[in-house]
Amino acid sequence: MLTIINSNGSKFYGDQPDSIDTLIEVLQHETLDRTFEQYGNFISRKGKHVWFWGNFLSISHVFNIDTTDSDVIHKLTRAIRANQRTQAYLAQPKAKRLRQVR
Repeated sequence: MLTIINSNGSKFYGDQPDSIDTLIEVLQHETLDRTFEQYGNFISRKGKHVWFWGNFLSISHVFNIDTTDSDVIHKLTRAIRANQRTQAYLAQPKAKRLRQVR
């Protein structure tokens, strides 16, 4: 089981990213930026790897986490989907779909 935290929180270059638990706390109190729905809805899967990424509406706490750990996948998926069900999240305008350029 592997988890790579590429970024988590507003950090300067070289600073340690926040923990997964810190991100879950932020997800409980801050609203995700709905714009990220158009880029994969905060969660992308490729084989056993799950990639979590996005940012928040009122604060900068960018996150980019790649994991195969089923516990981390379950915790972050549950926290992100719960955030998306909040009134504050749903009050945002729906993300506009991007057109594909051919």
